[in-house]
Amino acid sequence: MASNETTNGSAFKVLEYSDEVHAERPEDLRIGEHGYKYRLVDGRVMPPYITPNRYALSRAVATRPSDICFVSYPKSGSTWLSYIIVLLATGSNPSGATLRDSLHWVESSWTYPRSAADLEKAAAPRIFKSHMPYSMALGGEPAKNPCRYIYIARNPKDVCSSYYYFESGKSWSGYYNGGWDHWLDMFTSSRVQRGDWFDHALSWWEHRDADNILYLKFEDLKLDTRGQLEKIAKFLGLSVSDEQLREVERKIGFDQMQQTEFSALKDVKEFNKFFRKGEIGSWKEYFTVAQSEAFDRLYKERVGDSGLEFRFE
Repeated sequence: MASNETTNGSAFKVLEYSDEVHAERPEDLRIGEHGYKYRLVDGRVMPPYITPNRYALSRAVATRPSDICFVSYPKSGSTWLSYIIVLLATGSNPSGATLRDSLHWVESSWTYPRSAADLEKAAAPRIFKSHMPYSMALGGEPAKNPCRYIYIARNPKDVCSSYYYFESGKSWSGYYNGGWDHWLDMFTSSRVQRGDWFDHALSWWEHRDADNILYLKFEDLKLDTRGQLEKIAKFLGLSVSDEQLREVERKIGFDQMQQTEFSALKDVKEFNKFFRKGEIGSWKEYFTVAQSEAFDRLYKERVGDSGLEFRFE
């Protein structure tokens, strides 16, 4: 059950995930190997808190030209991107108590719950979070929406290893306790929450030239932060001074985000170590040489001649 546990005398503002509170229809949940918990939504493996009603609401959102939706496969830099968007869109002076308070995650019943009425009265720009592939996007088909979508992708080896760390032993994953080898097999066979990474990343890549879609890569943001900030600001139609860009760049440093109350996500139970490293190439701590070579073959096969390329180190 969800609880009001406290740490260091302070109550968590968001209760831990609970099937009874957040799953909507707990009887629909499935339990895989090593206790891995999930549900199916439109045939795709999803977390228990992505419920049928919340998903339906996310698809039915009537988006506005001022809306911004940032999208990613989990552990691809979306929280980093969300802070960037909030800082750029609010002039580096966010009005929310926390980063979580500044966003709307419609498909989730847990950490960012918003009703249709809440969304209707929310002030512009409404900033939406999503972890959905293109075919399941917020507001329906992006091509038919005035909303601006920013997708951020990260090299899948780092995604896989970071996601393993994030999902292991957590309430929403059924306290999954499989080892790395088991997780890698699940990841490469589309059995982890959010399903197939290749389908997800390629679904948005195929529409990268649409006027209302900006496709970013975590590695580019890491290695050319100022250039990517300028690209994001231009896409959003924002006039940002050099001084403002310097201030945003200062605030989004990895260590700074870990320490800043607004962006650290410590108000969510089990998120106390949400930011782990944020580096390129951390996958080397997990993959054996044989696993890395097998993954490279899979990547080449699945990505093909699409042109989607990443820095892996």
